[in-house]
Amino acid sequence: MALSRTRAVRVGQKAVRFISPEDLVIHKVIAGRPRDLEDARTVILRNPEIDIKYILRWLDEFEKATGAGFPEIFKKLLDF
Repeated sequence: MALSRTRAVRVGQKAVRFISPEDLVIHKVIAGRPRDLEDARTVILRNPEIDIKYILRWLDEFEKATGAGFPEIFKKLLDF
């Protein structure tokens, strides 16, 4: 995950950087609260071009470090 994946959007007279949909999903899955998982599902639904491979690559990395089952949690979100 990198800052280079953020997007600049003008808000008033300032440019504000926003996280990519993929990185948002990763963070929501790791947080794991029911509301976060529902948010992640909504992001996936609203972004049909979302990079599933990128998300799984990072969730696999976090899985190696924690053993928390992140890839499986994400795959359940895809089964809507």
